[in-house]
Amino acid sequence: MEPAVCCDIHKPTAFSQYDSNIPKPARSAQRSRLPKYTKGKHDYDLQDALHDWREEKTADMYGWACLNDHGPSLVILNSILDRIIDCAHHGKIHTSQDLQKETGWTDSEKDGSEILSLLTAHAPPRQSLLVATPLRHNTTNNPMLLHVPTASGMQRERVELPVSAVASKHWNKCSACGQEGHNARNRICPNHPSRTNAQPQEKENGTLLQ
Repeated sequence: MEPAVCCDIHKPTAFSQYDSNIPKPARSAQRSRLPKYTKGKHDYDLQDALHDWREEKTADMYGWACLNDHGPSLVILNSILDRIIDCAHHGKIHTSQDLQKETGWTDSEKDGSEILSLLTAHAPPRQSLLVATPLRHNTTNNPMLLHVPTASGMQRERVELPVSAVASKHWNKCSACGQEGHNARNRICPNHPSRTNAQPQEKENGTLLQ
């Protein structure tokens, strides 16, 4: 006996009751790619602080017996903890949204503020991009000095450089004739072989023409 419906291709309406209405989850933002680095004192201090926080959080939520039996990874995994330290070293986490994006930790919205407080407390000091260099003043009136204005911070200073520091143009000196501006292999040299060999030939040609 031939069935009334063969497949969903020829009669898709017969299978509409089996369609899934579950929406697809939104694609999460791609996390940052971090270069390799060497941990410093601030990184290890942050690591110790995060481990202490995780143990206290596990004990508060599940009790000391659960912490002793199962460890603190019930609150946050070791891989996520290491990722937080790496991102903090490169300055990638500033908000709870950054924490969720970079680590994928499901409790970022609930406990993210506590993690951010630890990151702020153990953040390395910022390095200033401006380096103050003391300037040496020369009070002698030397006519052989050049006065070059420069800027140091918000105040303009004057640096005096000797004339000898200014690069001068270098001229080649010919080893054959001693003149400057060419070398011994250049044809403009009066002592070049092409000139010295041409003189006897010209004399010989002149004799033949006579």
